[in-house]
Amino acid sequence: MIATDPDRLQGIANALGAAVRDASAGKRVRLPVIAAEDAAGLVMVMHAQLDAAIAAREAEAAAQGLKIACSPKCTACCTSPLLVSEAEAVTVAAWLADHPEIHAQFAAAYPAWKRAIGSTTGASSRVRELRMLEVMCAFNREGLCTIYEARPARCRKAHALDTNAACAATSDGQVRYFEHARTEMTFEEQEPMRGAIHHALRPNGDLELLVEAVHRLTTARMPRNAPCPCGSGKKLKHCCA
Repeated sequence: MIATDPDRLQGIANALGAAVRDASAGKRVRLPVIAAEDAAGLVMVMHAQLDAAIAAREAEAAAQGLKIACSPKCTACCTSPLLVSEAEAVTVAAWLADHPEIHAQFAAAYPAWKRAIGSTTGASSRVRELRMLEVMCAFNREGLCTIYEARPARCRKAHALDTNAACAATSDGQVRYFEHARTEMTFEEQEPMRGAIHHALRPNGDLELLVEAVHRLTTARMPRNAPCPCGSGKKLKHCCA
């Protein structure tokens, strides 16, 4: 479930914003308790703001005769390991709860992804190493992002001009970007809020790979003796747990 009550979300955002400002001023702060559905609601509001900036970026690029190469079936950046905060992981997990068919597809894709990626211990310091493996995201199905509506901010912001030929980890080419102040400013202004939500939900927790974090969240409340959602026919404790 993803909260949509604007007044409730505004109140939580105000409390988090005050905490961020106090922390920036060197004050000791106590973050408010946040329910997962409220965290997801706040993240979706921020996604909408970022999407508006990105739409303006695309319009300005087109007006200058520039082509942004990203389009459906372009999976050039979908093999890059994506570290996310608990805020964005919770949002994807909540979105999947409302889309059981896509959740089942993810659960079925997870084991192969896990075998290919191997150990994710210390992922935050091993991003380059993991990127060179070029393992396709478990949320990618036939070239399309199955969680497109809830995809993380970095996925939304990523782009290349003219061609995606240099986007692969093994490419030695140079990716060209369209520098767009509003998009970059929106993303950077949102980062402290994403960080505050992360620490409110998971104090002292590190960033995690998106696929791993969502798998943890979507299986956390399932009985270990329940059938694994990947459809293997095995119990969860003997399969994807």
